[in-house]
Amino acid sequence: MFSVYEFFNRISEVNPKIRLDAGQPDIPVREEIIEETIKSLRRGETGYTSTSGIQELREAIADLEGVSPEEIVVGPGAKILIAAEIAAAKRVAVVSPHWNAYSLIANQFGKEVVLIRTTLEEGWTPSLEELNADLLILNYPNNPTGRVLSRSELKGIVEVAEESRIKVLSDEVYADLSFVDFTPVRELYENTVTVKGFSKLYSMTGFRLGYALAEKKEAARIRRFIESTATCVPPFVQRAGLKALELREEIVEAVKGEYQRRVSIASRILRGLEFREPEGAFYIFLRVPGDGVEFAERLLQKGVSVFPGAAFGPYEDFIRISLSGGRLEEGLRIIREEIECALESSATGGWAGSSGVV
Repeated sequence: MFSVYEFFNRISEVNPKIRLDAGQPDIPVREEIIEETIKSLRRGETGYTSTSGIQELREAIADLEGVSPEEIVVGPGAKILIAAEIAAAKRVAVVSPHWNAYSLIANQFGKEVVLIRTTLEEGWTPSLEELNADLLILNYPNNPTGRVLSRSELKGIVEVAEESRIKVLSDEVYADLSFVDFTPVRELYENTVTVKGFSKLYSMTGFRLGYALAEKKEAARIRRFIESTATCVPPFVQRAGLKALELREEIVEAVKGEYQRRVSIASRILRGLEFREPEGAFYIFLRVPGDGVEFAERLLQKGVSVFPGAAFGPYEDFIRISLSGGRLEEGLRIIREEIECALESSATGGWAGSSGVV
Protein backbone atom coordinates (compact mmCIF):
# COMPACT_ATOMS: atom_id res chain seq x y z
CA MET A 1 0.00 0.00 0.00
CA PHE A 2 1.29 3.47 -0.89
CA SER A 3 2.40 5.50 2.13
CA VAL A 4 2.09 9.25 1.73
CA TYR A 5 4.32 9.82 4.75
CA GLU A 6 7.10 7.62 3.38
CA PHE A 7 6.90 9.50 0.10
CA PHE A 8 6.96 12.81 1.98
CA ASN A 9 10.14 11.65 3.71
CA ARG A 10 11.55 10.76 0.29
CA ILE A 11 10.78 14.30 -0.91
CA SER A 12 12.50 15.76 2.15
CA GLU A 13 15.61 13.67 1.46
CA VAL A 14 15.81 14.88 -2.15
CA ASN A 15 15.02 18.47 -1.08
CA PRO A 16 13.76 19.65 -4.49
CA LYS A 17 13.95 23.31 -5.46
CA ILE A 18 10.20 23.54 -6.10
CA ARG A 19 7.80 22.11 -3.49
CA LEU A 20 4.28 21.56 -4.84
CA ASP A 21 3.44 18.56 -2.69
CA ALA A 22 2.10 19.26 0.81
CA GLY A 23 -1.02 21.20 1.76
CA GLN A 24 1.08 23.69 3.69
CA PRO A 25 -0.01 27.28 2.90
CA ASP A 26 2.90 29.55 2.00
CA ILE A 27 0.99 32.72 2.89
CA PRO A 28 2.51 33.94 6.18
CA VAL A 29 0.52 33.97 9.40
CA ARG A 30 -0.64 37.51 10.10
CA GLU A 31 1.70 39.38 12.45
CA GLU A 32 -1.22 40.33 14.71
CA ILE A 33 -1.92 36.63 15.32
CA ILE A 34 1.69 35.95 16.24
CA GLU A 35 1.78 38.97 18.54
CA GLU A 36 -1.40 37.84 20.32
CA THR A 37 0.16 34.42 20.88
CA ILE A 38 3.24 36.01 22.43
CA LYS A 39 1.16 38.32 24.63
CA SER A 40 -0.83 35.34 25.89
CA LEU A 41 2.36 33.47 26.76
CA ARG A 42 3.72 36.50 28.60
CA ARG A 43 0.49 36.74 30.57
CA GLY A 44 1.25 33.25 31.81
CA GLU A 45 -1.60 31.53 29.91
CA THR A 46 0.28 28.27 29.66
CA GLY A 47 -1.74 25.85 31.76
CA TYR A 48 -4.70 23.52 31.34
CA THR A 49 -7.98 24.99 30.23
CA SER A 50 -11.50 23.84 29.42
CA THR A 51 -11.61 20.74 27.24
CA SER A 52 -14.32 22.26 25.04
CA GLY A 53 -12.31 25.45 24.54
CA ILE A 54 -12.12 28.79 26.33
CA GLN A 55 -15.48 30.51 26.52
CA GLU A 56 -14.45 33.57 24.50
CA LEU A 57 -13.33 31.47 21.52
CA ARG A 58 -16.38 29.21 21.61
CA GLU A 59 -18.65 32.25 21.70
CA ALA A 60 -16.82 33.84 18.77
CA ILE A 61 -17.08 30.63 16.73
CA ALA A 62 -20.74 30.18 17.69
CA ASP A 63 -21.47 33.73 16.56
CA LEU A 64 -19.74 33.09 13.24
CA GLU A 65 -21.52 29.79 12.65
CA GLY A 66 -24.94 30.79 13.98
CA VAL A 67 -25.12 28.15 16.72
CA SER A 68 -24.86 28.11 20.53
CA PRO A 69 -21.48 27.79 22.31
CA GLU A 70 -22.68 24.46 23.73
CA GLU A 71 -22.62 23.11 20.17
CA ILE A 72 -18.93 23.95 19.71
CA VAL A 73 -15.93 21.82 20.70
CA VAL A 74 -12.45 23.24 20.15
CA GLY A 75 -9.76 20.66 19.44
CA PRO A 76 -6.01 20.42 18.75
CA GLY A 77 -6.45 20.42 14.98
CA ALA A 78 -9.29 19.05 12.87
CA LYS A 79 -7.85 15.54 12.64
CA ILE A 80 -8.57 14.52 16.24
CA LEU A 81 -12.15 15.77 15.92
CA ILE A 82 -12.55 13.62 12.82
CA ALA A 83 -11.04 10.73 14.75
CA ALA A 84 -13.63 11.19 17.47
CA GLU A 85 -16.39 10.48 14.95
CA ILE A 86 -14.62 7.61 13.20
CA ALA A 87 -13.89 5.95 16.56
CA ALA A 88 -17.62 5.88 17.34
CA ALA A 89 -18.61 4.39 13.97
CA LYS A 90 -18.71 0.78 12.80
CA ARG A 91 -18.35 1.23 9.05
CA VAL A 92 -17.17 4.44 7.40
CA ALA A 93 -18.06 5.54 3.87
CA VAL A 94 -15.69 8.02 2.21
CA VAL A 95 -16.11 9.83 -1.09
CA SER A 96 -12.89 9.26 -3.04
CA PRO A 97 -10.44 10.67 -4.06
CA HIS A 98 -9.96 11.63 -0.45
CA TRP A 99 -7.52 12.88 2.17
CA ASN A 100 -5.71 9.73 3.26
CA ALA A 101 -6.03 10.54 6.98
CA TYR A 102 -9.63 9.26 6.90
CA SER A 103 -8.46 5.77 5.97
CA LEU A 104 -5.46 5.89 8.29
CA ILE A 105 -7.62 6.84 11.26
CA ALA A 106 -10.22 4.20 10.42
CA ASN A 107 -7.51 1.53 10.15
CA GLN A 108 -6.08 2.63 13.50
CA PHE A 109 -9.45 2.03 15.15
CA GLY A 110 -10.14 -1.17 13.21
CA LYS A 111 -13.07 0.30 11.28
CA GLU A 112 -14.12 -0.88 7.85
CA VAL A 113 -13.85 1.72 5.09
CA VAL A 114 -16.15 1.82 2.07
CA LEU A 115 -14.87 3.99 -0.78
CA ILE A 116 -17.38 5.80 -2.97
CA ARG A 117 -15.32 6.20 -6.11
CA THR A 118 -15.78 9.24 -8.34
CA THR A 119 -14.18 9.91 -11.71
CA LEU A 120 -12.82 12.82 -13.68
CA GLU A 121 -15.05 11.86 -16.59
CA GLU A 122 -18.11 12.37 -14.36
CA GLY A 123 -16.78 15.61 -12.93
CA TRP A 124 -15.80 14.04 -9.59
CA THR A 125 -19.50 13.86 -8.75
CA PRO A 126 -20.52 11.06 -6.34
CA SER A 127 -23.46 8.90 -7.32
CA LEU A 128 -25.25 7.29 -4.39
CA GLU A 129 -28.27 4.99 -4.35
CA GLU A 130 -27.69 3.31 -1.02
CA LEU A 131 -25.06 3.34 1.70
CA ASN A 132 -23.83 0.38 3.73
CA ALA A 133 -22.27 2.42 6.53
CA ASP A 134 -23.18 4.33 9.65
CA LEU A 135 -20.87 7.31 9.01
CA LEU A 136 -20.46 9.15 5.71
CA ILE A 137 -17.49 11.51 5.37
CA LEU A 138 -17.89 14.40 2.94
CA ASN A 139 -15.07 16.84 2.17
CA TYR A 140 -15.93 19.91 0.10
CA PRO A 141 -14.18 21.86 -1.26
CA ASN A 142 -12.45 18.57 -1.91
CA ASN A 143 -8.85 17.65 -1.29
CA PRO A 144 -7.42 16.75 -3.83
CA THR A 145 -9.78 17.70 -6.69
CA GLY A 146 -10.97 21.15 -5.63
CA ARG A 147 -14.54 20.08 -6.43
CA VAL A 148 -17.43 21.88 -4.73
CA LEU A 149 -20.85 20.25 -4.90
CA SER A 150 -23.85 22.37 -5.80
CA ARG A 151 -26.70 22.59 -3.32
CA SER A 152 -28.82 20.22 -5.41
CA GLU A 153 -25.99 17.68 -5.72
CA LEU A 154 -25.42 17.81 -1.98
CA LYS A 155 -29.13 17.49 -1.28
CA GLY A 156 -29.28 14.27 -3.28
CA ILE A 157 -26.48 12.78 -1.19
CA VAL A 158 -27.92 13.72 2.20
CA GLU A 159 -31.33 12.36 1.18
CA VAL A 160 -29.70 8.94 0.77
CA ALA A 161 -28.03 9.36 4.17
CA GLU A 162 -31.32 10.39 5.76
CA GLU A 163 -33.16 7.38 4.35
CA SER A 164 -30.62 5.07 6.00
CA ARG A 165 -30.25 7.22 9.16
CA ILE A 166 -26.54 7.67 8.52
CA LYS A 167 -24.56 10.33 10.32
CA VAL A 168 -22.62 12.71 8.07
CA LEU A 169 -19.21 14.05 9.00
CA SER A 170 -18.62 17.16 6.90
CA ASP A 171 -14.96 18.13 6.72
CA GLU A 172 -15.21 21.79 5.71
CA VAL A 173 -11.65 22.88 6.41
CA TYR A 174 -11.49 24.52 2.96
CA ALA A 175 -14.98 26.04 3.08
CA ASP A 176 -13.69 29.62 3.23
CA LEU A 177 -11.62 28.96 0.12
CA SER A 178 -14.60 28.15 -2.11
CA PHE A 179 -14.70 30.15 -5.35
CA VAL A 180 -18.36 29.28 -6.01
CA ASP A 181 -21.48 29.21 -3.85
CA PHE A 182 -20.87 26.83 -0.95
CA THR A 183 -23.62 25.03 0.99
CA PRO A 184 -22.76 23.74 4.48
CA VAL A 185 -24.11 20.20 4.89
CA ARG A 186 -25.76 21.08 8.21
CA GLU A 187 -28.13 23.42 6.34
CA LEU A 188 -29.61 20.37 4.62
CA TYR A 189 -29.28 17.57 7.17
CA GLU A 190 -29.66 17.66 10.94
CA ASN A 191 -27.62 14.54 11.68
CA THR A 192 -24.36 16.24 10.69
CA VAL A 193 -21.12 16.92 12.51
CA THR A 194 -19.09 19.70 10.89
CA VAL A 195 -15.34 20.00 11.37
CA LYS A 196 -13.34 23.12 10.52
CA GLY A 197 -9.86 24.41 11.25
CA PHE A 198 -7.53 27.39 11.25
CA SER A 199 -4.78 25.75 9.18
CA LYS A 200 -5.72 26.60 5.60
CA LEU A 201 -7.38 30.03 5.61
CA TYR A 202 -5.19 31.50 8.35
CA SER A 203 -2.06 29.44 7.52
CA MET A 204 -1.96 28.34 11.19
CA THR A 205 -0.95 24.74 10.48
CA GLY A 206 1.53 24.46 13.36
CA PHE A 207 -0.89 25.99 15.86
CA ARG A 208 -3.05 22.84 15.65
CA LEU A 209 -6.42 24.47 16.14
CA GLY A 210 -9.77 23.20 14.90
CA TYR A 211 -13.36 22.95 16.01
CA ALA A 212 -16.44 20.78 15.61
CA LEU A 213 -20.08 21.85 15.34
CA ALA A 214 -22.61 19.31 16.57
CA GLU A 215 -25.86 19.09 18.52
CA LYS A 216 -25.32 19.29 22.27
CA LYS A 217 -25.28 15.56 23.08
CA GLU A 218 -22.89 14.83 20.23
CA ALA A 219 -20.69 17.77 21.22
CA ALA A 220 -20.51 16.35 24.75
CA ARG A 221 -19.44 12.96 23.37
CA ILE A 222 -16.68 14.60 21.28
CA ARG A 223 -15.59 16.54 24.37
CA ARG A 224 -15.20 13.27 26.30
CA PHE A 225 -13.02 11.91 23.48
CA ILE A 226 -10.77 14.97 23.75
CA GLU A 227 -10.69 14.58 27.55
CA SER A 228 -9.43 11.01 27.19
CA THR A 229 -6.78 11.85 24.59
CA ALA A 230 -5.42 15.39 24.17
CA THR A 231 -7.00 17.01 27.29
CA CYS A 232 -7.28 20.52 25.82
CA VAL A 233 -5.88 23.07 23.40
CA PRO A 234 -3.23 25.37 24.92
CA PRO A 235 -4.82 28.69 25.90
CA PHE A 236 -2.25 30.77 24.00
CA VAL A 237 -3.18 28.91 20.80
CA GLN A 238 -6.85 29.67 21.42
CA ARG A 239 -6.04 33.36 21.94
CA ALA A 240 -4.34 33.28 18.55
CA GLY A 241 -7.53 31.79 17.11
CA LEU A 242 -9.59 34.58 18.63
CA LYS A 243 -7.35 37.17 16.98
CA ALA A 244 -7.63 35.32 13.66
CA LEU A 245 -11.43 35.52 13.86
CA GLU A 246 -11.18 39.25 14.51
CA LEU A 247 -9.19 39.60 11.27
CA ARG A 248 -11.30 37.07 9.40
CA GLU A 249 -13.08 39.34 6.93
CA GLU A 250 -9.93 40.89 5.48
CA ILE A 251 -8.04 37.60 5.56
CA VAL A 252 -10.76 35.78 3.63
CA GLU A 253 -10.78 38.42 0.92
CA ALA A 254 -7.01 38.48 0.53
CA VAL A 255 -6.29 34.76 0.81
CA LYS A 256 -9.15 33.54 -1.36
CA GLY A 257 -8.23 36.08 -4.00
CA GLU A 258 -4.62 34.89 -4.01
CA TYR A 259 -5.57 31.24 -4.43
CA GLN A 260 -8.03 32.09 -7.20
CA ARG A 261 -5.20 33.87 -8.97
CA ARG A 262 -3.00 30.78 -8.66
CA VAL A 263 -5.76 28.51 -9.94
CA SER A 264 -6.08 30.75 -13.00
CA ILE A 265 -2.33 30.55 -13.60
CA ALA A 266 -2.33 26.77 -13.25
CA SER A 267 -5.34 26.35 -15.54
CA ARG A 268 -3.67 28.47 -18.20
CA ILE A 269 -0.32 26.66 -18.08
CA LEU A 270 -1.89 23.18 -17.94
CA ARG A 271 -4.64 23.88 -20.48
CA GLY A 272 -5.36 20.89 -22.73
CA LEU A 273 -4.29 18.33 -20.13
CA GLU A 274 -6.75 16.25 -18.15
CA PHE A 275 -8.10 17.83 -14.98
CA ARG A 276 -11.13 19.71 -13.73
CA GLU A 277 -10.52 23.31 -12.83
CA PRO A 278 -10.82 23.64 -9.03
CA GLU A 279 -13.86 25.37 -7.57
CA GLY A 280 -12.15 25.74 -4.22
CA ALA A 281 -9.06 24.91 -2.10
CA PHE A 282 -5.62 25.10 -3.74
CA TYR A 283 -4.96 21.83 -5.53
CA ILE A 284 -4.95 20.48 -9.09
CA PHE A 285 -5.65 16.76 -9.51
CA LEU A 286 -4.05 15.99 -12.87
CA ARG A 287 -4.06 12.82 -14.95
CA VAL A 288 -0.61 11.80 -16.15
CA PRO A 289 0.68 9.17 -18.60
CA GLY A 290 1.35 5.86 -16.89
CA ASP A 291 1.94 5.40 -13.17
CA GLY A 292 1.61 8.46 -10.95
CA VAL A 293 4.23 7.30 -8.45
CA GLU A 294 6.79 6.83 -11.22
CA PHE A 295 5.83 10.18 -12.71
CA ALA A 296 6.22 11.89 -9.35
CA GLU A 297 9.67 10.30 -9.01
CA ARG A 298 10.53 11.57 -12.48
CA LEU A 299 9.49 15.07 -11.46
CA LEU A 300 11.63 14.80 -8.32
CA GLN A 301 14.66 14.28 -10.54
CA LYS A 302 13.71 17.52 -12.26
CA GLY A 303 13.55 19.35 -8.94
CA VAL A 304 9.74 19.42 -8.55
CA SER A 305 7.75 17.56 -5.89
CA VAL A 306 4.09 16.55 -6.08
CA PHE A 307 2.05 13.78 -4.49
CA PRO A 308 1.00 10.73 -6.55
CA GLY A 309 -2.72 10.13 -6.96
CA ALA A 310 -2.33 6.82 -5.12
CA ALA A 311 -2.11 8.88 -1.93
CA PHE A 312 -5.80 9.73 -2.36
CA GLY A 313 -7.32 6.39 -3.30
CA PRO A 314 -7.22 4.12 -6.36
CA TYR A 315 -6.05 6.89 -8.72
CA GLU A 316 -2.70 5.54 -9.88
CA ASP A 317 -2.59 7.67 -13.05
CA PHE A 318 -2.99 11.03 -11.29
CA ILE A 319 -0.85 13.47 -9.36
CA ARG A 320 -1.90 16.19 -6.93
CA ILE A 321 -0.28 19.57 -7.39
CA SER A 322 -0.40 21.94 -4.43
CA LEU A 323 -0.62 25.57 -5.51
CA SER A 324 0.81 26.74 -2.20
CA GLY A 325 4.50 26.48 -3.06
CA GLY A 326 7.01 29.00 -4.35
CA ARG A 327 8.19 29.20 -7.98
CA LEU A 328 4.75 27.96 -8.98
CA GLU A 329 4.79 28.89 -12.65
CA GLU A 330 8.22 27.35 -13.18
CA GLY A 331 7.10 24.13 -11.50
CA LEU A 332 3.89 23.93 -13.55
CA ARG A 333 5.81 24.39 -16.80
CA ILE A 334 8.20 21.58 -15.85
CA ILE A 335 5.20 19.33 -15.10
CA ARG A 336 3.68 20.13 -18.49
CA GLU A 337 6.98 19.51 -20.28
CA GLU A 338 7.36 16.14 -18.59
CA ILE A 339 3.84 15.09 -19.56
CA GLU A 340 4.39 16.13 -23.17
CA CYS A 341 7.73 14.32 -23.20
CA ALA A 342 6.12 11.17 -21.81
CA LEU A 343 3.38 11.32 -24.41
CA GLU A 344 5.83 11.70 -27.26
CA SER A 345 7.86 8.72 -26.10
CA SER A 346 4.87 6.53 -25.36
CA ALA A 347 4.89 3.37 -27.45
CA THR A 348 1.13 2.96 -27.39
CA GLY A 349 0.22 6.61 -27.97
CA GLY A 350 -3.32 7.88 -27.87
CA TRP A 351 -3.09 9.49 -24.42
CA ALA A 352 -4.88 12.79 -24.88
CA GLY A 353 -7.48 14.97 -23.29
CA SER A 354 -11.04 13.71 -23.21
CA SER A 355 -13.99 14.62 -21.01
CA GLY A 356 -12.88 16.77 -18.11
CA VAL A 357 -10.16 18.52 -20.10
CA VAL A 358 -9.71 22.23 -19.58
